[in-house]
Amino acid sequence: MESTTLVSLSGSLMSLFGLLVSLFSIHLGNWLSKLQALRTKWDVNSGSGDSERAARRECRFALVEIYNWQPFVMTTIIAGFGVAVLCFFNGVRLAAQVSFPSGYVGLYNGFFGIMITLQIVLLVWGCLVGSKLKADVDKAYKAPAPKAK
Repeated sequence: MESTTLVSLSGSLMSLFGLLVSLFSIHLGNWLSKLQALRTKWDVNSGSGDSERAARRECRFALVEIYNWQPFVMTTIIAGFGVAVLCFFNGVRLAAQVSFPSGYVGLYNGFFGIMITLQIVLLVWGCLVGSKLKADVDKAYKAPAPKAK
């Protein structure tokens, strides 16, 4: 395989991955922001007044909408695609013994490394905020005990 063919093919895959990851990074960033805002709303409304209890009930319902399985599944899929593209590029590059200009391979691998790391950091951070908030909400709103028959 000629180096120009590999560059063209890997560039196309990199563009696709970059587009997917950029859009999803924005989505994950917004997801984390919403979780942090919800956490703040929960903490600020810790009193026993009617408006504070109402605000906490809103947090309870909003948490169900925001903290769900979707970010975890999408991050796994997109990160898996990124790893596959990276393995494809490096596998073909090594098998065909294609040489690139100085620094190209490092930049290419670095881009994927940074983007996958960003996805994982945002996901883990959101998971920590969401799981702590969920634990606090569950503690405040214990599920009713099943009725005896």
